[in-house]
Amino acid sequence: MYRKLEILLAATLTTILFISLLLDYMHRPPDFSAIKNVHARKTAFVDYLKPYIDDINQQRASERQELEGIYSDLLAGKKPDYWKRHQLKVWAKRYAIEYREDNLKSTAEKLRLHLDQIPTSMVLAQAALESAWGTSRFAAHGNNFFGQWCFTQGCGMVPKARSEDARHEVKEFESTKESLYKYFNNINSNPVYKQVREIRAQAREIGKPLSGLEMVAGLENYSQRGQAYIDDLRSVIRSNNFE
Repeated sequence: MYRKLEILLAATLTTILFISLLLDYMHRPPDFSAIKNVHARKTAFVDYLKPYIDDINQQRASERQELEGIYSDLLAGKKPDYWKRHQLKVWAKRYAIEYREDNLKSTAEKLRLHLDQIPTSMVLAQAALESAWGTSRFAAHGNNFFGQWCFTQGCGMVPKARSEDARHEVKEFESTKESLYKYFNNINSNPVYKQVREIRAQAREIGKPLSGLEMVAGLENYSQRGQAYIDDLRSVIRSNNFE
């Protein structure tokens, strides 16, 4: 009986995955470079990306609510059941955090800094700058809207301006959604963006809405341009009324 249930579950998951991939394929990025009117191109860009961003943020909000429930139980001295402990382990793996079965409170506390939303304004501004509003070669042919690198030969596209001693490539993704998931996990786990997460945590602590204008302050290392990159992100957010 259990074997039949396992086969049925595997078949169901395979079907769901196939349908998800098919829907992603059907929702390929528009040819933004073919839209000559700048305002129309920007509108199309936002209309295309925003539903994906909203979907991921809704998932993260739901997960964070579950995490806060587990954390409250731990503070009250209640040990989470097997499934809740398993969920903590899954999240810890996602964000490269050490899972401590003997100190679940510590694990949950660390996760509260990582498992959270990213303001739509910040995501859109970075996507706009990194992909030139969807017109870059990497966005058009690799679904890469954030200039994300990879370091295995053949994992992506070689930048035309790459120096001779460099080995990185710009990663190709199967779908826009995959690119966005990778971006969210990068911002929420990479030690380089610790300041972004700290700004967000401070806002949560005082019950203040998350602000892309504030959180981009922690992105100095996202680009070699440093502070100039942050200034440009804020300019994009303000001039396009993203926030």
